[in-house]
Amino acid sequence: MTARIDHIIPRKMHFDVHDVPVWWNGGDPVVTRFFDALSVHFPDGERFFIQSVRNYQDCITDPKMKDDVKAFFRQEAQHGIVHDRYNAVMAAQGVKVDKIISRMRSLLGLTQKHLPIKYQLALTAAFEHITATLGEGFMDEKAEMFRDADPVMRAMFLWHGVEEVEHKAVAYDVYEQVAGGGYFTRASALIVGTALVHVVVGPVLWHMLKVDGVTGRPLLLARGLYRLYGPNGMLTRLLLPYLAWFRPDFHPWDSGMPEKVSAWLAEYERHADPLEASRRVFGDAPVARPE
Repeated sequence: MTARIDHIIPRKMHFDVHDVPVWWNGGDPVVTRFFDALSVHFPDGERFFIQSVRNYQDCITDPKMKDDVKAFFRQEAQHGIVHDRYNAVMAAQGVKVDKIISRMRSLLGLTQKHLPIKYQLALTAAFEHITATLGEGFMDEKAEMFRDADPVMRAMFLWHGVEEVEHKAVAYDVYEQVAGGGYFTRASALIVGTALVHVVVGPVLWHMLKVDGVTGRPLLLARGLYRLYGPNGMLTRLLLPYLAWFRPDFHPWDSGMPEKVSAWLAEYERHADPLEASRRVFGDAPVARPE
């Protein structure tokens, strides 16, 4: 691990996602559609995060925090733009993207209407912990999340993951230093946020698998779920860093900056090409195609 970064840098990106395979992650429908089910919710989720922090923007007095918040807004907005483009691809595959987004917006609207703005910020900080933990997992070769993924999709998710690590403390610091903090509110927010992720993402994942016509193939489904949630699964490996949130003295930068994230940033700075940065950091793994 290396130290935390000094500056958060927004980057404009464009990924040509129109020709990627339907099962772009190693030909595995479950693993692919799990990440797709996350992706379809990202744009509106990012807008919720931005608004939750913006509620406290005028109360921030620290110059660096002000700059970090502005960079956070710009990074999250760019994430939304990029994933919106991929959502259009999924819609063309038959995924009911508009219906999924409508349900997401209704849920977020109820959250904003009925929950105090401090709890909305706590939820944002908790979700940012989840996405930063995922981002660090994206860059972990042992987790093999994108070992056999299509190069474009791998680059898109790695870029997103890197920036989640870059700004992983912004919402947390605003919550603790500006909104007044509070351990039990923070701890409960991650429990609630994790439950919401599974309640929201689970049915969408199943819908996508029905669109793909694989819900009647139990062995295929079991193999994919095992890759995600098995004893050494992609998500199971992230349990310890996820649980670190519940330490009373936790801070997002306790885990530092993973070496692979630093390496990606250095490579991107050289040529401003996310595909090249991903290739140089992880090598040219073969892309598995659907059977």
